[in-house]
Amino acid sequence: MASFSDLQELHDRHLDATALFTDFMAKDSAFLYDAITQMLPSFNKIFTSGAVKGELLIELSHAPYFQWTFPACDIFSDIILGGSTDQCVTEIEKWRRNDPGAVDWSHATKSLCELQGNRDAWPEKQNRLRRIIKHVVKYDASICNPLSPTILPQADCLILSHCLETHMTDKEGFCSALNNVSSMLRNGGHLILTACLEATVYMNGSFTFPHLCMDERFIRKALSEADYVIKELQVFPRTVNQLYDVIDYSSVILVHACKEILVSCTYES
Repeated sequence: MASFSDLQELHDRHLDATALFTDFMAKDSAFLYDAITQMLPSFNKIFTSGAVKGELLIELSHAPYFQWTFPACDIFSDIILGGSTDQCVTEIEKWRRNDPGAVDWSHATKSLCELQGNRDAWPEKQNRLRRIIKHVVKYDASICNPLSPTILPQADCLILSHCLETHMTDKEGFCSALNNVSSMLRNGGHLILTACLEATVYMNGSFTFPHLCMDERFIRKALSEADYVIKELQVFPRTVNQLYDVIDYSSVILVHACKEILVSCTYES
């Protein structure tokens, strides 16, 4: 089994962030329904229900996958995006600056705005997100401050988008990384996690990368041990009936959890 440092080096040298977006998130991707469309109503509900509030949102992603910050950008005033590699950070920054050749998220924002009743509002949705993204930084979930050397206040909401399971080599490492990233979230803050279940590998260009194989039971246990209370959990079965050589997941999980506030008891004499 590869070590974390070996896997990180493999990502830094060979992971093509743009190709990941094209393969899994672009408007003509075979995985688009599984990756975005089926979960979009749930994400919209999370951020329009009034349950999630605050000023600062941090999102960590394996690739330039920040589509879930579009439904969040009407709630938060500050957003920090974390990318797993230097190239991922570069691609996010290109979108933030609206540079030519940046990843195109217009299909996702159009779908969201249509869901919210005004499809034509998608350009302003994108512009608002660009305005409130304060930093784009590389993260390392294996260390206590994953955004080091950047120092930030604790976030009100943390989104983990296919990030820990693609960088950790075993379940113990996943749990350790979950604790590390959770240090960036305030007590009572909200965690939103998406991940592929029962995947073992995925293709990116000519490289086959390992993927930590996890099931719903493990996710529940890991969150509980990290002092989270699950508010909502949904599992979406795979609908793509081919391309198992590209990625072999069985389903996609979406979890909304709250970081538990530990209250010490006092007794009157």
